Amino acid sequence: MAFRAKDVMRRASTILQDSGAVHWLAAELFAYLQDGIREVVAIKPNANSRIVILSLVAGTRQELPAEYSILSRVIRNIVQGQEERGGAAIRPIDRSVLDAQIPGWQDKSVMPFARAVLHVVHDMTTPRQFYVVPGNNGEGRIEAAVGVVPLELSGPTGSAMLDVEAYDSFVDLPDLYRNPLVDYVLYRALSKDSGEANAAARATAHYSSFTAALGAINTGEAAMSLGSR
Repeated sequence: MAFRAKDVMRRASTILQDSGAVHWLAAELFAYLQDGIREVVAIKPNANSRIVILSLVAGTRQELPAEYSILSRVIRNIVQGQEERGGAAIRPIDRSVLDAQIPGWQDKSVMPFARAVLHVVHDMTTPRQFYVVPGNNGEGRIEAAVGVVPLELSGPTGSAMLDVEAYDSFVDLPDLYRNPLVDYVLYRALSKDSGEANAAARATAHYSSFTAALGAINTGEAAMSLGSR
């Protein structure tokens, strides 16, 4: 279920007992929400996941387009003809195995480049880069699960900026991130008033709730992934 910026902002204003967005202006809450979205992606780059088709460049080393934050899984080749259809599955392989068994695997004179991909090498230390085996001839296309960088939210202008209900752009994340984002907005709002009684402690509690929720989502996804094997 999709949700809008105002859904998060309205809930935060209610919890802050500032339903008219007087102390914490709507534009301020909106800025905190945008920061929260960026924080979600920094902590969990695959928060907004999709299955996409990637066009490969010539060679072994590949890089995701800028709109994608992480490569989660490579699935299969895409066969190009009169109509696109799924091709052979692509399996991950450890680079150390390749380096030991075929030291020159990145040299096309040793392993000729081709359109179809047999294996993929991916290291999470470089989440947007990966290697294909054999090196591609520049004509290959593959299907992959990737994290998508959420679209930037657009907000109202003029006097409408004062009205929480005017912030009706959709948040480009699944609905399960709505409550964590409320906690992030509350954390930032209460941090502004850290000199007030209990504000700093409340801010810390909301940030802890935000990170705990992201951790719970990760744990749930990992359990589902294991169960599907």
